[in-house]
Amino acid sequence: MALRVAVIGAGPIGLEAALEGARRGFEVRLYEAGRVGEHLRRFGAVTLFTPFGMNSSPEGRARLRAEGVSLPNETSPLTADELVEWYLVPLARLPNLASSIREGERVTHVGREGLAKGEGGREGRGFLVRVEPVGGGAPRFDHADVVIDTTGIYGQPNATGPGGLPAAGEEQLEGAVARHLDPSLRSATGPYGRGTTLLIGDGHSAATALVWLDHAARTGAVHEILWISRERFVPFPEIDGDTLPARFELARRANEIAAGALWLTRHPGAAVAAYERHGNRIHVTLAEGGTLEVDRVLALVGYRPDVAMTRELQVHYCYASEGTMKLAAAIRGSAGAGGDCLAQVAHGPESLQNPEPDFFVLGAKSYGRNPQFLLSMGHQQVRDAFHLIGSATETSAPAHAR
Repeated sequence: MALRVAVIGAGPIGLEAALEGARRGFEVRLYEAGRVGEHLRRFGAVTLFTPFGMNSSPEGRARLRAEGVSLPNETSPLTADELVEWYLVPLARLPNLASSIREGERVTHVGREGLAKGEGGREGRGFLVRVEPVGGGAPRFDHADVVIDTTGIYGQPNATGPGGLPAAGEEQLEGAVARHLDPSLRSATGPYGRGTTLLIGDGHSAATALVWLDHAARTGAVHEILWISRERFVPFPEIDGDTLPARFELARRANEIAAGALWLTRHPGAAVAAYERHGNRIHVTLAEGGTLEVDRVLALVGYRPDVAMTRELQVHYCYASEGTMKLAAAIRGSAGAGGDCLAQVAHGPESLQNPEPDFFVLGAKSYGRNPQFLLSMGHQQVRDAFHLIGSATETSAPAHAR
């Protein structure tokens, strides 16, 4: 019987993992709650800083070319939507992968057959994967010998209150708080084209939002943007000699807007203590004192991994980043602990191991709240993980048994 490999999340790293497992002769099942590339689609209009060659793998490109698929130039910058449609969707359609993909099926929990979290003797016990059909229907339990979690982080936005906690009333306001970039930010006639928006955040997503809002203002929008960010002399750091021109230009342009846009009012260093609806408007109380009245909130404050799904497994997550502990320690001890994400290096197969045998966290989720992850690192993780797992021609036993 072939080794059963369950991959959770049909994003860039999940598809590469499923493709590699199928190539090695395993019985692969790939679960995706939405569509292939679901998280990338949420940022569809955003141009990725890194070129197509860094956001795809040599193995993936070779397989697609062998099927006659025309691919972009490896130096080309693509939007997230373009990466999905020109690379991820064709990968998902490959003959030895298409039948393995289960779109619209959400994995809610992963455990060990016949074992609770604290029990030993986990080697040789299969995994139980609890699956819920998104469109309705009874949950079921699937079985696997190896589980690879590539669910990423974009489904779990951070809260907006002081210290990373939810502000008072934040949960009740959920429908009025947008937590992902919306292409309508660029439109003078869209929801952000009129009234007052509270923007919270100071990363690249917030920089993109300012550039898009400036475009809307130049094409007729009459809006007011109140912006809460960290207190920094330069809102968005510009890297001297940046080898990613799109990243440098975004920071430069956003800083220019921050310094001179008449529609923008900054509140650096502020924090939201509470939200309260007042009719069609939102009353925002600041932790430092004072209030704001806005029509909507755009919270671009980062994302975190969902660790609840693996609560019944013995997975060691980092106390600081919530990435997996071995990898987090390796990153912290290298140049990748901070600074430029391009300084990232691969840390080898051992950095992917957990106390839970035959369970791997790959991709953005493995970095947790550390924003330095690159897709090229995820592709290397796939190769490293399967170095540990092996291939069907070597053995049908789980990786820990070899």
